[in-house]
Amino acid sequence: MNVRNAKLVVAAMLSIATAIAETKIEDVSVTEFQELVAQNNGIILDVRTPDEIAQGHISGASMLNIYDEDFERKLNLMQKDKPIYVYCRSGGRSSRAAQIMGENGFSEVYNLEGGMGAWNRANLPTIIPDGGSVKKAPGISLADFKKQLRNNDRVLVDFQTEWCAPCKQMVPIIDALEYELSDRARILRIDIDASPELAEAYAIEGVPVFILFEKGQETWRHSGVIAREALEAKL
Repeated sequence: MNVRNAKLVVAAMLSIATAIAETKIEDVSVTEFQELVAQNNGIILDVRTPDEIAQGHISGASMLNIYDEDFERKLNLMQKDKPIYVYCRSGGRSSRAAQIMGENGFSEVYNLEGGMGAWNRANLPTIIPDGGSVKKAPGISLADFKKQLRNNDRVLVDFQTEWCAPCKQMVPIIDALEYELSDRARILRIDIDASPELAEAYAIEGVPVFILFEKGQETWRHSGVIAREALEAKL
């Protein structure tokens, strides 16, 4: 390794160390974790496998398998300025996930000590998945997307993913607006896992993201969950 490459490696390591230092990462008991979740100001993240999740999960959790080869990219689509409450089966994988979040600039991460095992031993409620999910959107190219914008005066785009709990929370609102306001705007759902080109083109750094286009130009953007009334007012 030459001197220049060595300096680049050192700089990268210092950058990661700085990001971790700026992230609040804390292991918390099941009681503390439950209290934090109840505040409803953050995102719950389950990093177990689909088979484990099928046995029950904490209500409102986003599901992102830490063994997914695309885990870190998907993780970076979550809102970094919100507290993240992460858990796995016993605490090991979620601890690793917390470290990865620290390396990627998340503000606050709380890891459940003992994981779902501790949660179940405390007889706290779990949800058995019923197969419901975000309405899956097919992949779309950037060229086809721009064609849709040209063909409609006003388009509200819902950038989402299937694994994102806040995206699922918005589904009934988007469904209702699509039906009731069809004369005011076209609504497009974009799964950014299926359409990564669009995510890059429009700098989507978290989900859900809502962008309003008028005559092909972006006129409004919102990141995260939004009340129906506020969204409807924009249309």
